[in-house]
Amino acid sequence: MIEIKTPEKTIMDYETGAEDNVMYKGDRILRKKSLEYLQDTTEILHDEPYAKAYLKPMFQIAKTLKGTELQMVYFLLPFLSYESGMLKHPNGQPLNRTYIAKETGLSINSVDRILQKLKEKRIISRNVTGHEVQYLMNPWLFMRGKRINKTLYDIFKNSEWAKVYNIQDKQAKKK
Repeated sequence: MIEIKTPEKTIMDYETGAEDNVMYKGDRILRKKSLEYLQDTTEILHDEPYAKAYLKPMFQIAKTLKGTELQMVYFLLPFLSYESGMLKHPNGQPLNRTYIAKETGLSINSVDRILQKLKEKRIISRNVTGHEVQYLMNPWLFMRGKRINKTLYDIFKNSEWAKVYNIQDKQAKKK
């Protein structure tokens, strides 16, 4: 069966007022400046997942974390999920210390010690829901996507890393 598209918008000629073209659902206008940008740049690793690292606190992070703690952060980042900041496997299962120990070659005690230090430094949060332990990454340091859920916001809003951005001042001004 042939799908017949129905125009959603009409593009008019500015000078004559005559109909110049139509736009269908999903169409978009590409301006000359955007076209030039796209021609002068190339996208790399298109399908590769990535996480954001906010630059403002990175120097302080480098001074605050010891080598093994920083290595653990790098190990954890690929498991960072969108919006919730939860560290989990692609199948949705939370990352656990046994898996971390197995993959890093560290003992459970070493993993526990490093995770505890990261928790004390408010890089991560450890939350227990029922019998399940969940680790969350501080979104003022690292995140995926553009938005976070309110629970993640509330957990880390008073951390020293959020204070780098004067979060409390900005929220007070909104009210």
